[in-house]
This record gives sequence, structure tokens and C-alpha cells, in this order.
Amino acid sequence: MAAVSTVLAVCFFGGVNSQTPVQVKSLVDNLLSKYDKRIRPVENQALSVTLDVSFSLISIIGVDEVNEKLETSGHLTILWIDSLLKWDPASNNGISTIFLPQNDIWKPDIVLGNGIRKFEEFGGSFYNVEVDNFGDVLWKPFQVFETQCSIYTTYFPYDREVCEIVFVVWSYTIAEVEISRSTDGINLNEYKESGVWEITRTDVKISKESLESKVTFSIHIKRKPFYYVFNIMIPILFLGMLTILVFALPGDAGEKMSYAMTVFLSFAVFLTIINTLLPVSSETTPVLSIYLLMQMTMGFLVLFITALQIRLHHRDTSVPISKPFRFMVRLMHYFHCRKSCKISPAKNKDSEERDNFDSVEETSQEEENRPEWKDVTSAIDFLAFWSFFLLYLCLTVYLFATIIRGS
Repeated sequence: MAAVSTVLAVCFFGGVNSQTPVQVKSLVDNLLSKYDKRIRPVENQALSVTLDVSFSLISIIGVDEVNEKLETSGHLTILWIDSLLKWDPASNNGISTIFLPQNDIWKPDIVLGNGIRKFEEFGGSFYNVEVDNFGDVLWKPFQVFETQCSIYTTYFPYDREVCEIVFVVWSYTIAEVEISRSTDGINLNEYKESGVWEITRTDVKISKESLESKVTFSIHIKRKPFYYVFNIMIPILFLGMLTILVFALPGDAGEKMSYAMTVFLSFAVFLTIINTLLPVSSETTPVLSIYLLMQMTMGFLVLFITALQIRLHHRDTSVPISKPFRFMVRLMHYFHCRKSCKISPAKNKDSEERDNFDSVEETSQEEENRPEWKDVTSAIDFLAFWSFFLLYLCLTVYLFATIIRGS
């Protein structure tokens, strides 16, 4: 019964072809016996070999802003037809696919066109190519690519960059070897997300304008700003506020100058640390760097004004006060008066307001007639605090508005 079933199965499904190592070796020997890998694999040598080149990105290893370099890992998927590697599977025990070492057959000499390191062959002696009975050859060389990438860090850390990876057929002209298409473009199926950069989109462009054939893979990336916001921008904002608070200390506190100097030195040390993190470029200047420079300028002015205040605070009372300082004192009293005289009782409102106004005016006149140097330093504190606070707000709003608009 079992024998009858076997016979029926063979008759119905056809014969069973076995593919032994000897048979595969025989096929390979027959294919390569007269094969010369120095010759382009087309029967009509007047025609070009057409390539289908795609790029599978595995990871973005890093972006070197200083040297303007992009480092990625991935592999190419290169397809072409080798007319000298065709066979009939029916005459070869049903063998439809074989694997051959990449150095045993002809392959295109594709190189990294915008690489930083020296030219070197893709793949290696241990790489195999897949060949089917129609002559279709599949080659997937893996490599770590170091390519040039222009970095524009104006809106750091919210900057967006466009990096290109260019592959060129080096020796052959476009009439001999031509990159005709890129079926998958940049394949991100195996991509591992970077902790610093996010891919927004990818493009592919095939150029046939010159004698050489090349394909350009463009990767549009944007920086993830979380780390830089919490470790750079927020501490800078806090230090800027501490600089302004120098004017909140009274002139006779004894620690005014030391506080101002401590804040300034802390700012300088912090700037030295974060400058190692900021991108270095001669073509573009980050808005954040301009903001830091303005903060340092504010710190210098605060130190200068504080030193002048201490000098004036301890000046002898017999020294007359000049008109600019008297004007500053009057201006301070004017703002203080507006704040303190804003609310008056409801009863006898008109008469009491006149009395208050007269009394305030008389008091102001008396104080203007005999102001002291401590009043001058208080006026400087009051005016400088609000002036620097408004300047700080304007610079901060400009920083965030510029970065958000640019990103």
C-alpha cells in the first residue's frame, strides 16, 4: 500500500530533484569556467550595465559639528543583471539560486563620493552575492560610513540639518555602468533610533548629468533639544536673574561687590564648560552664543556699576552732588510716590488728595534740596535693577522667538 502511494505521488507531483553539493559545485564550475570578472557582464558590450542601488540605514552613530562629519552604519542593496551567469534550472536539478564570493564575479566599483577616509572596496572576501538563474545578482555590502555634512547651527539646539551620502561609479562612465534607479531609496526598517537626532524625512536623487553615474541619499535630521534645554539654557536663565539681583542688595550690606564678582565668575566658569558643547563653525554663529555674549556684557556692566556705587556710597557728605545724580534721585522718588500715593480714603477725597499732594510735593522738594550719597546709590540700584531686568526680558524673548521661528 505504501509503495502504491509513493508511485501515485511521484506520478501526480512529478519527480523529486535532489540538490547535492556535487551538483551545485558542478553548476558553479560550469558557470565560472569561461567567466572573466574583468569583462562587463553584458552580451553586447556597447550596452551599459544598469544598477539598482538602495541604502538601508542601521543607525546614526554621531554628528561631529566641529569637523562637519556624519557617521552612520548601514548597508547598500545593489542589484544588476549578469548575462554571463544564466542557466536552466530544469537541466541543473532544479537549482535556481546560488551564492558566490563577491570577488569571484564582476561587480561595480562603487565608492563613497563624499567620504572623509580613503577610498576602499565595499564588502570583503567573506561576503557572498546571491545569483539566480535569470542572472539577477544581489550584493549587500555593510559598512560604517563617514561623510562630509555641512552643519548650520544658527538655531542650536533646535537646529535642523541635511546630510548627504553620495555613492559614485568610479572607473566606468555612464555609458558603461549606469545607476538607473533606487527602488527602496533609504530603507529605515532596520533603523535604531538615535538619542540625539531624529530623522524627519529622506530623499534620493540619481544624477546623470556628468560622465559618471551617482546616487545621492539625503537624510533630513533635527536635534532633540531636551538635554541642552535642561543642562544649558535653563541654568543660563537662572544665572542671568542672579546677575540682576545684585541691585536688590543695599549699598551698605558689605557683600554687594563680592556677590557681583561671585556671580560673574560663576557665569564665566559655566560658559567655559558649555563652550565645549556648543558647535564650532566659522560660517554660522548660534543665536545661543550671541545670547551668552550679551549676558557676559551685562555681567561686566553690573560689576562696573556696583564698583561705582560703593565708591559713591562712602563718599564724604561734604562733597556736593551733581545734577545728574540729583535727577536720578528725583526720578526714583517720582516712581515711589506714584506707587505710594495711588490709593486714598473715600471720605473728603478731593481735599485729602490735595493735602497729600501738597505734603508729598513739599517733602520731595525738601529731599531734593538736601539729598545724600546713600540716596544716590539707592536711586542707582532702583533704576539699574529695572533697566537690566527689561533688557534681560528683551534678550530672552529675542532668543526664544528667533529659535522657535527658525526651527
